[in-house]
Amino acid sequence: MERGWVFALIVLCSMGALAQPQGASGWTKLIDEGKCKEAEKLCTASLNATSILEQTEAHKCLANVALCGHSIIQLEGDDVGGGNIHGGYEAAATDEALAHLDAALKFSPQDLSIHQGRLHLLEISTRYDQMLKAIEESCTIYKGSGAPQAWLAYVDELNESRQYRIALEFMKVLEKHYPDDPDVIANVGAFLMILRRDAEALPYLKRAVEMAPNDPINVWDLGRAYDYAGETKLADEWYQKALPLMKDPEELHHSTCIYAEFVATKLNQTARACEMQKKNCAEDQQTACKEKK
Repeated sequence: MERGWVFALIVLCSMGALAQPQGASGWTKLIDEGKCKEAEKLCTASLNATSILEQTEAHKCLANVALCGHSIIQLEGDDVGGGNIHGGYEAAATDEALAHLDAALKFSPQDLSIHQGRLHLLEISTRYDQMLKAIEESCTIYKGSGAPQAWLAYVDELNESRQYRIALEFMKVLEKHYPDDPDVIANVGAFLMILRRDAEALPYLKRAVEMAPNDPINVWDLGRAYDYAGETKLADEWYQKALPLMKDPEELHHSTCIYAEFVATKLNQTARACEMQKKNCAEDQQTACKEKK
């Protein structure tokens, strides 16, 4: 069975210029227009300002200036033998931008946008060892209400690029700092499952359901785990608990189609499976109905 996965939390994080604050109309507009020199001149003048906020903004700006005009295309391998083509920046430009973001964090450690900008830059630069160190530091320093949801955005991105091993290491850092967050615990279990470390995954997925018993994806993932482990009765029990919890029609149709295949192949209930597939699956996925014929 192919191990496609639906994660317990998906938070989208969109960034153009790094760490852009609301209201910073001057330098962000210049960066957006590609006026790198003008932005550099504007922001360098604020490096020695008396205001901490101005100095922070100056370093945010100069981080973007460092990257301005230095974008590259990168080819990166993934954990399933494939690859990804995505944008990035030249190494020297990345180093300079990171130095400015680190300086900005010293002035304003509770500015979430700086933490996010640094993680984003390290991720697209495929500097995963540094990314793991950065998330450890961010979890330690940042005390705002945006965490851990803000950090989970990067796990989703790592999942999309099929960097599963790094994603698991990233989640382990989050587990250390947020051990009682059900989304964190569920995602640790999910990545362990993707990496076929089923025995390690199951306790995480069971705990996630205990913590959030009405979360449809947590409940579904537990059923999935039992399915992979060959525990058919338990898998059926948790699949059936998960489906009524799903409120999104598309998610419900997709999951019911998967469950129908389970009903056909694991429970050997072809007629029942066929009826579900007719209502929830594309014609080429109605395998139980073909068998019935």
